[in-house]
Amino acid sequence: MSASPDTPPHPQVTRTGGHNIIGGLNRIYHCNYYNAYLQMTVLLTEGMIDHEPECLLTDSVTPLVYLLKQRGYSTKDLLFEFSYCGFGFLRKIDEKTWETPRSHYGEAICIQGKPHRSCYFTSGYLQGILEKTVEEIACKVMDAPVDKFVVQDKPLNVENYLTRKFELQTTIPERFTFDECQTFSTRVDEEKIINNVRQLPLYGQCHSDETCLIEVFGVVLTNHFADYYNRISYETYFALREVGVPEEDTKEMFIQAGHVCAFNTYGGIMSSSEWYDLVAPMCETREDWLHGMIAVVNTLGWGVYRIEKIDVEKEFTVRVYNSYEGVGYQRMYPQTNDKNISFLAMGGLLGLVHLLWKVDIRKKPQLNEDFYFNQFNNPENSYSIEQTHAIAAGDEYDRFIVSK
Repeated sequence: MSASPDTPPHPQVTRTGGHNIIGGLNRIYHCNYYNAYLQMTVLLTEGMIDHEPECLLTDSVTPLVYLLKQRGYSTKDLLFEFSYCGFGFLRKIDEKTWETPRSHYGEAICIQGKPHRSCYFTSGYLQGILEKTVEEIACKVMDAPVDKFVVQDKPLNVENYLTRKFELQTTIPERFTFDECQTFSTRVDEEKIINNVRQLPLYGQCHSDETCLIEVFGVVLTNHFADYYNRISYETYFALREVGVPEEDTKEMFIQAGHVCAFNTYGGIMSSSEWYDLVAPMCETREDWLHGMIAVVNTLGWGVYRIEKIDVEKEFTVRVYNSYEGVGYQRMYPQTNDKNISFLAMGGLLGLVHLLWKVDIRKKPQLNEDFYFNQFNNPENSYSIEQTHAIAAGDEYDRFIVSK
């Protein structure tokens, strides 16, 4: 997507501490499967007292757009960045109507259950641009020709939820240099992988058909707002706990979203031509594949992952510095005593071990729904995960142990 006189240049990305900062906000790559599953999880809370999941999904992005505007973004900048980050193509029809001929949430999202309106994020993004209430009135998921949005006269009342300051960790150790840990030998060149992945066109492809989607690794990605994910996840988690849903069951819902993400995103990456071109030539063992995938993860804006221990097929320990969940929690809420609070990382790391040591992704299985339920997510021969340290609880890093 090259710049033209009518197209803003690519936004400047500042990479620090494992975060990819655009406009002062961390952006993270996630796929359509995770976006769908997480949105479905949030919507399951419909009908709970004092909790409106559709409003949460819509209004959680609006303050972030406000922040971008405060930092100098114009309407043109915001529309371009919507496309650049893979959400689709926003088009104004008249003063009251907007549409997206192609959009991530309107068509690339995988359907979970009965089709329903799905473009809450787009409505909220438009609210931020227009500073007016916006509602989706037609959705491609429900067989409409385009996603359509109407601008309403209802008052818009959203507040900035990033009310607390939290500084990123800057002294992050290089991999495998912890004094108390075993040193690993691997042929995988993490720096080379990171540099190569950053050269890939991981931005909205706006060609003549105006898709503006990020189609790569066998999935459809978004370069999303980390704060959006954190807000909708933790607010829903708190709502479920408040109405009496057991803690273990509530956490499992969000950990499972990360497990779904691992299967589709990690599985898609490790099955892709890009992987076999850039990473697989460095790999001889499953341990090498683990190192290679961790290197790729360290380009996604999720923080800096460091393998602390590998006890083959028994236990795997990973630290995450500046985990986007831990940092986000600290920016929104008072410090917690809960150590098992980084749900995406828990599900993702569990899924990564399952891909390598449970189903062996190297054998190139077909990653479809049947395989997911019958083998990957089958309780037989599964691992468990525990979080022992949490930035949200005041620790220096998040730390996870995956074990038999």
